[in-house]
Amino acid sequence: MSTHVDVLCPNDYKTLELIGSSSSMADIRNKISKYAASDAEVLIQGETGVGKGLCAKLIHSLSARAQYPFIEVNCGSIASGLIASELFGHQKGAFTGAIADHIGYIQRSNHGTLFLDEIGDMPSDLQIHLLHFIESKKMQRLGSDSSVSVDCRIIAASHVDLKHDIIQGGFREDLYYRLNILPLYIPALRERKADIPDYAQYFLNLLSDGKKKHLSKAVVDYLTRHSWPGNVRELRNVIQRAIIMCGDKNITIADLGLEIADRQMLPASDTIDSDYLLQVISDHKHNMSAAARYMGISRTTLYRLLKKYNLQK
Repeated sequence: MSTHVDVLCPNDYKTLELIGSSSSMADIRNKISKYAASDAEVLIQGETGVGKGLCAKLIHSLSARAQYPFIEVNCGSIASGLIASELFGHQKGAFTGAIADHIGYIQRSNHGTLFLDEIGDMPSDLQIHLLHFIESKKMQRLGSDSSVSVDCRIIAASHVDLKHDIIQGGFREDLYYRLNILPLYIPALRERKADIPDYAQYFLNLLSDGKKKHLSKAVVDYLTRHSWPGNVRELRNVIQRAIIMCGDKNITIADLGLEIADRQMLPASDTIDSDYLLQVISDHKHNMSAAARYMGISRTTLYRLLKKYNLQK
């Protein structure tokens, strides 16, 4: 199982940086500072690769919970049949294969922060249990008759518009409003082009391993014109590739390996037909999470479309 669980230690905080001089980044820094002083739930939204996880870690690192665990769980990477057990834990004998007691991620994040990434991929039947936990701060392991009190802060994130998912029936409205007490939207990199030179130079310094590398104005201008569908994550990879490909200290446009093109506009979920759906799934080798991210929808919406077109196995 490829579940991503990240526990931050205080020594890790010095590596957390928000790059960018745009007004958008200034607003995000201001909100993070204020949100860190609170214990209320935070909902971070933005495209894949914009830095939602980094913002969640910064909120935790600046909060009174900083000395306690920060546990990151990607809801899209856990099989739907296992996510309840992974989040809430289970007692020995709760189901076939439960050979020992298991402490879930919620209980492991006691006194700290639980970051639920891709919350839109959480199955509908589990969303109500998460809502009950947020409201009561009590949970039950699978197979247990007793409740356990857990003091953890919930920060959730999604790359899809959860309001649209509510309309489509994939996300509970009451959970959305419970999570969205402190909203944080991170714009795509193409919407804050003033930050691109800052990121490029930061990654150049970070990844050049002490070698002196230089980005000319022409290269920076070229980077600024790119649409960056993969956002900051893509820019980091491009700079890393350019450092490897560069023959001397001056990075050229050819070293970047980029083609400037407008980002393809993807169809809304209610206009996705069966042929397009099957093609995207095939292109992504039947990795449903990757296919959903490509189409800009949640995994729950993807499965609903498969059911709509009678394409489920």
